[in-house]
Amino acid sequence: MNVNRGKRIRRTPEEARSLILSTAARRLAEHGLDGLSISGVAKEAGISHATIIHHFGSTEAMRAALLQQMTGQLLSDVVEALHEDQLPDEILGRLFTTLSRDGHGRLLAWLALDRQQLEPGENQTAALFRNIIDTIAVDGVDRTDAKLQVLLVATAAMGLSICGDPLAALIGLDESETSRFPGWLAARLQTLKSE
Repeated sequence: MNVNRGKRIRRTPEEARSLILSTAARRLAEHGLDGLSISGVAKEAGISHATIIHHFGSTEAMRAALLQQMTGQLLSDVVEALHEDQLPDEILGRLFTTLSRDGHGRLLAWLALDRQQLEPGENQTAALFRNIIDTIAVDGVDRTDAKLQVLLVATAAMGLSICGDPLAALIGLDESETSRFPGWLAARLQTLKSE
């Protein structure tokens, strides 16, 4: 019996990791956290289960790496928008939208609930948060206030991405009213800045 398994593709470690994470991101968007199994990602990417284990070690490590990549991109976008002096309501609108789509917020919640943490030391995410805080603090805002503003926005964005629709319904907000939340929050933060 002659089984044609196709030609094996050689990839650099960076190419393999990129393929795995892009496939995992697609599966997260389409299937939620259940789509982030090693076997599912391997099958869709056309690679072996062992390849993912080699590059990440476990499902949890692959999920954490995907979260690191997604969060790094999100925070980089926020930093860029702040440096371009985009309006706060536009920045928050994009932040809330990004966390609410493609499972990003739910993946972050999984990591928090699973009691895993992104290392708070000298990693890319921590550096991006510091950059955001530095940018806010430049405008005469106390550094602690800047940190608390970032915490407020991040917590609100996470909460909205995870349970915003059911919570808004309980409160009596319709979809149109709920969509105004990022702009409303941006306006409140602006009034804090003038105090």
